[in-house]
Amino acid sequence: MTVLTGRLFQMIGLLLLPIGLSIGLFADNAQLEVRLLFTGAGFFLVGWLMARKR
Repeated sequence: MTVLTGRLFQMIGLLLLPIGLSIGLFADNAQLEVRLLFTGAGFFLVGWLMARKR
């Protein structure tokens, strides 16, 4: 179950990146872009730690 949750967190992290990039590109909001980048990276890291084999 934790592997599935980890993969879900990784997917959320990977989905936040293009959203943040498009906001920074089209809405010219660099602060929100960086915040979404770090949030997505955090989700991905937590998901990677949960999904890896021990």
